[in-house]
Amino acid sequence: MSLETIMQEASKLSDEDSRRLSVYLVSVRRSREAGYAEEMARRIDDKDPKNWVTIEDLDRRYGFES
Repeated sequence: MSLETIMQEASKLSDEDSRRLSVYLVSVRRSREAGYAEEMARRIDDKDPKNWVTIEDLDRRYGFES
């Protein structure tokens, strides 16, 4: 499948699916950055609640808030 075909199909997505695709593409790009996996592991293992983020915070940040 060509990039042009993917872009045409993406333009037909619902708003919700378009946001989900955007988040996925950002995560793919970030996962290729040097040190990303190590930083994610460090954050996942963080035991200090002041550094935690709620699901609601993420929803607001990425536009899933209804």
